[in-house]
Amino acid sequence: MELTNILMGFAVGGGGWVLVLLIILSITSIGVIIEKAILYSKFQRETKRLWSEMKFHLEERGLDEAMDILNQTSSPLLPIIKAGLSVIGSGPEAASEAMEAEKIVVKMNIEKRLALLGTLGANAPFIGLFGTVLGIVHSFKGLAVGQQGGVMTGISEALVATAVGLWVAIPAAIFFNFFKKRSNDLMAYADAISHLILKRYFRGEKGKPQVIKRYKVS
Repeated sequence: MELTNILMGFAVGGGGWVLVLLIILSITSIGVIIEKAILYSKFQRETKRLWSEMKFHLEERGLDEAMDILNQTSSPLLPIIKAGLSVIGSGPEAASEAMEAEKIVVKMNIEKRLALLGTLGANAPFIGLFGTVLGIVHSFKGLAVGQQGGVMTGISEALVATAVGLWVAIPAAIFFNFFKKRSNDLMAYADAISHLILKRYFRGEKGKPQVIKRYKVS
């Protein structure tokens, strides 16, 4: 019974602290959304330019001029390309594996803090519901001691917690999916550029790859 009394004492205190928590989470979520919106906009712009220029040079002018583009881009795909070029003299399989390994690291870096948005999108409504339950318990305590006038007001205030929980969750879920799509798009560009480089660097002859030239990557 002692534990029950402790929990009841906690519940009848109301859910005001839950609203404070949700407001803090909302501010944090907005900060992450703004940061990622700026970064992904830059990443998308730089990567599209890198893809367009690499495709043109690889298909029309050759690998030498295409490699010069790498010194002029701030695309997050740059480490992936360099990882492949650093071992490309060892064959297409080694280059492909190196780029795949680096792609995993790059993907983790560009998706940093996205898990927070996903977690808020999935769980903020439950936090709000928890605040609502606490608020209703607090209101019924007032009813039990004869404070009937404030019961409906207390219940209305308690329901605000659910609304705030949804207000936090909906944008977080929307932008989480949006940024995940942007991340997947960037990885698709990485695959496309990787295939173009391997295709241009190796020429098949009797089923065996032939190296055209060895490139040193800083």
